[in-house]
Amino acid sequence: MNLRKTSSLGVLCLALLLPLSACTDNEPAAPAESSQSAVLKLARGGQPVQQALAEVYKNALSAEGYDVEINKSTDNPYQQVLDGQADIAVDYAGAALGMSKDAAGITGEDGVLSVDDLKNLRTEINDSDGKVAALELSAADSGKVLVMSSAEAQTHSVDSLSSLAGDCQKITIITDDSETKNLEAALKTEGCEKPKVSVVESADLATQLRASVDRTVALSAGNAMISDEGFKSISDTAKLFDAQPFMLLANGNVDDKARGELNKITGDLSQQTLVDLNRMVTGPGAMKPAQAATRWEWIID
Repeated sequence: MNLRKTSSLGVLCLALLLPLSACTDNEPAAPAESSQSAVLKLARGGQPVQQALAEVYKNALSAEGYDVEINKSTDNPYQQVLDGQADIAVDYAGAALGMSKDAAGITGEDGVLSVDDLKNLRTEINDSDGKVAALELSAADSGKVLVMSSAEAQTHSVDSLSSLAGDCQKITIITDDSETKNLEAALKTEGCEKPKVSVVESADLATQLRASVDRTVALSAGNAMISDEGFKSISDTAKLFDAQPFMLLANGNVDDKARGELNKITGDLSQQTLVDLNRMVTGPGAMKPAQAATRWEWIID
């Protein structure tokens, strides 16, 4: 037997095998399965601004590699998360009041939800069973405020809640909320013994304000009509109504990175940004929510 030939053949085989072994050892492992491989479903309400915000949140997550689908608009986005039909919900924080074990304790004696009340509600949700998380509250507040024309405010010498209460016998308060008990009680607390409150359809609020004779109208503070048409918001009247900042609800499928992106968008949602977004999606010539969402970077600058 030719040992030299056999030895040479062995060396040749070893030389061929070593590179293959090295390639195999250095080959990167397959990436682990992550939450980004699953579709996140996002629930939203039916108002144009809610729909537009949902599109903004979707775009932000999509830019980070998440696959996001928006569910059909619903009256109760939070419930879709609780029922497992959605992973994220965009809604006003007050809509989560039903999740509290003591809703009356959250609202207090006046029955009106303040921002502080909603912070307590958020804490309660996050301290509960942990199945869902209440993300950050927005600085932007869609809660109502009493609005008058500048001329009417001057005629009645109204520049604050106290001055409004002092002349309330001559001024009718127009609202679209059929439940006026809390509003009337709050006005009485401010010194208006017999408040004059009239309930109209939501679609009639703008007409009532433009008529502007011995009246003040409850409008969302995010309504662009207030600034665009030169109306005057009455100082500190927002406390007569429930605060309505936005708050997202997320389940366990939404990882920390995604939650961070969602909170970043919420942090950019200032009061002026809310007004600008409302301006784009409501009224004649309104944009579609998805189209308005593409302008997000413009309006937050």
